[in-house]
Amino acid sequence: MKKSKGISKSAAGLMLSRFLRSIAEEKTELIRDPDGGDKISTKAEALARLIWKHALGYSELTKAGLTVTYRPDKSMIAMLYNRLEGKIPDAPRNKANTQDVADKVSELGVQRINNV
Repeated sequence: MKKSKGISKSAAGLMLSRFLRSIAEEKTELIRDPDGGDKISTKAEALARLIWKHALGYSELTKAGLTVTYRPDKSMIAMLYNRLEGKIPDAPRNKANTQDVADKVSELGVQRINNV
């Protein structure tokens, strides 16, 4: 019985990037306009709008009728600034103190629940 080598890690990374770009181009997301001019856009545009929303801060009405205000997110501001200026983000200096995306998302969820 022969063992298959599978694909290399770099080839898998390239394939994943290709699929992500392809999915980003899909026109499946509804952009709601308060003036009634709703439109369908790409996932990439919807993501860019979400990044801007978090960078600028926003308010939302909860089901309980309370208005929750979210302050501008410094990391989103930094990411937008770097993208707009064409800068490459700095690599993390100390791996022990950096959080991965899952930890940051979990932390953000806890903060939002506590704010409500």
